[in-house]
Amino acid sequence: MAKFWYLVCMITFLELSKLAISRPEQVPTPPLPVLPLPTFSQLKWQQRELIMFLHFGVNTFTDSERGTGKENPSIFNPIGLDTKQWVTVASEAGISLMILTAKHHDGFCLWPSKYTDHSVISSPWRNGHGDVVQEFIDAVKTHGGGGIDAGLYLSPWDRHDKRYGHDLQYNEYYLAQLQELLTKYGSVKEIWFDGFKGNEARNMSYYFSDWFAMVKELQSSINIFSDAGPDVRWVGNEKGSAGNTSWSTINSTLLSIGSLSTLE
Repeated sequence: MAKFWYLVCMITFLELSKLAISRPEQVPTPPLPVLPLPTFSQLKWQQRELIMFLHFGVNTFTDSERGTGKENPSIFNPIGLDTKQWVTVASEAGISLMILTAKHHDGFCLWPSKYTDHSVISSPWRNGHGDVVQEFIDAVKTHGGGGIDAGLYLSPWDRHDKRYGHDLQYNEYYLAQLQELLTKYGSVKEIWFDGFKGNEARNMSYYFSDWFAMVKELQSSINIFSDAGPDVRWVGNEKGSAGNTSWSTINSTLLSIGSLSTLE
């Protein structure tokens, strides 16, 4: 009889021990995401709300929207240039990203590029030793309060350079200038491209895939902007037309860089 009660007590003890041991609660596994998901950089871009574009160059002194490429660099002489004031105003307005036109369609470069003399090198500003891009980047770092990032625009269409219209020579030139901008000035959060060119422009094929590959190789966290992405794009098209609803996800096969009819 004693053995029987001993056996009962042992079974009871073992059952109580099982109850006393805490086990991790099993929960359902999360569902698979509905692809595609934004990258960290794309999500950051969505949260920016306000960004600004700084169109500054020889056009500032000719009072024109689009330069001809024949402007004499001597007209570029912004003796009162204060990029810190740009950033201060942007900060007060709640801007989170400032994008500077390092080169517009006229081909004039706001930095001393090694690959052309059609730049600040040939201007009287700072006695030919100025660098607008550097002053802009420095101002963002020192006066942006940590809440403003810098971006750059490098126009594919170049109305000045004689290499334009020769696919290999010009694409090599463009890649060389991209490398300058993305290695000399530190972190750039966004780089702008477009396929826009006037009806009078020489026939030219842009090596976009090579451009994009170099950009990501040099700065992996940067957002590449064009009217067809690949990271971020505007709503609508070059004409400024957009549909009633513009979703964050889009079928990229419907897009073509520089197309006026894309999503029209």
